[in-house]
Amino acid sequence: MALLLEGEQDERLEQKLNAADPYGTVLWPAALTVANYLLTTLKIRRDEGTSSSILELGTGTGLVSIAACVGGADKVLATDYEDLALKFTSYAAKHLNGCHNLETALLDMTDFTSPLPQADIVVAADIMYEVQTGRALARRAVEALRQGSCVIVGDSPGRAGRPAFLKELKDLGVEGATFVDIIGRTCTGPRNELICGKGSLSISETPIELPIAIMDLDPSILIKTVLKK
Repeated sequence: MALLLEGEQDERLEQKLNAADPYGTVLWPAALTVANYLLTTLKIRRDEGTSSSILELGTGTGLVSIAACVGGADKVLATDYEDLALKFTSYAAKHLNGCHNLETALLDMTDFTSPLPQADIVVAADIMYEVQTGRALARRAVEALRQGSCVIVGDSPGRAGRPAFLKELKDLGVEGATFVDIIGRTCTGPRNELICGKGSLSISETPIELPIAIMDLDPSILIKTVLKK
């Protein structure tokens, strides 16, 4: 598949999309909910006079990172392992939303030789499609917590990686980490059948309510876990 991106000089730049990896090319429900949740979090931190740098894992369409910019984050770093997702996120942030404090970087969440950049808050929305990514996100969450970052994770119903994520967190010594359901909305529009087959809860012809699981972890959970032992 080829997508067209309008360049700064009104040139149209053709970008090739890996058809075997369509996850990040469309919006998923948890991104909407995490974006709204993050906006509330940023307002609270701003009212408290607390700085807010944001690191997003698996940015995809870039909605969460762009919302963070619009919501007043001091600095935002959107990461993904697909370069095309980062190009579109950067373009949308700068040219469509007037955000100039958003940066992008290639980062494969499952490649643990690459350390996480430092940030006040690490966010991830709807990236636990597989058991592997669920486990990887748990490891990255613990890595972020050890660096002193807060971690916000959003997940739509039916993702295969969520049980693996919870188990890996527990195996890594994080106890008491739970998801809380927040009412979100389904998304509309076509989806590649590789990632959204019949019976998917994520999409509908018109938006309807959908419970989105949110986990908000503070670095203090590591201290509490140690104290319990």
